[in-house]
Amino acid sequence: MWRRIAPAWVLVLLAPFVGEFLLGNTTLSAAFAYPMDAAMYGAGAVLVREVTRRTGRGWPTMLALAAAYGLVEEGFADMSLFNPRFAGLHLLGPGNLFGIGWTWWLFVLTLHVVWSMGASIALTEALYARRGTGPWLGRVGLTVTAAVFVAGVALVHVTFRGGLPSFPAYELSVGQVALTAVATALCIVVAFLFPRVDRRRRTGTGRVPAPWLVALLAAVAGAVFELTNHGLPGGWPIPVDLVLYAAVAALLVAWSRRTSWTARHAFASAAGALLVYCVVGFVAQPKHGVDLVGQVGFVVLTLALTALAAGKTAATPVETPEPARTAA
Repeated sequence: MWRRIAPAWVLVLLAPFVGEFLLGNTTLSAAFAYPMDAAMYGAGAVLVREVTRRTGRGWPTMLALAAAYGLVEEGFADMSLFNPRFAGLHLLGPGNLFGIGWTWWLFVLTLHVVWSMGASIALTEALYARRGTGPWLGRVGLTVTAAVFVAGVALVHVTFRGGLPSFPAYELSVGQVALTAVATALCIVVAFLFPRVDRRRRTGTGRVPAPWLVALLAAVAGAVFELTNHGLPGGWPIPVDLVLYAAVAALLVAWSRRTSWTARHAFASAAGALLVYCVVGFVAQPKHGVDLVGQVGFVVLTLALTALAAGKTAATPVETPEPARTAA
């Protein structure tokens, strides 16, 4: 039993590690927050992955559900989408329209879609490549995971609502709750508009870049995203981000439809994204002392896991879900 659900436990640990520690938002000296992060990030990532794979769908559905997760965390849990004094950074000022800081919304939701959820799930699936893309949990495990996720979100919400040294207390309005709920529901609906995975649809005969080149291109795209959002003022990052999303999506969709696209290529895109966080963790929030040592350790661990996953990911066609009955 424990061996069967091991991938889910690994993802529970990896999602908060990538989403908070590797990013540099949470340092080694603040590692006491790991259990709370694991309850929200970890359980959320497992839910996103399991729902996607159980319904026989692929990465488009996965990423749409990841966006729903991001809305729940940033809207309901820590409320950064609405708190104008969140972390004392005035994040909602740039690109503000109709009372919404669109620059921050687009930036933080992308962090969750690409890194907290997307890269974490891709890394875990690659580490357990031999297990395929079938479900990891049964119904009981899925139910417990959902309960832990709800509890984690509630705990974070209560913590931030009451206020912390760097995070002033904040209370959501009825309108803000409704907006978050509607946006989350729309992401979930969109997620299931995507068709189930069918290998027979991949009939393209063109060539695709080598996996290392896919990783490099993903790293460049991630670097452009970070530089744009930390370097351009006001709402200027928004059009740049949208063009970047369209370009990356067009390339990945075109390549993934070709028969020469393999699991190694799919993981390479996530590996490139992880490399960006390995740098951002030092630059976005400079570290000193024990936290600097901890950040170095986080990067070393990430590189080791990435290398291990790359070795375990066989050059076989991607997106071949096992029947849901294997979850028993």
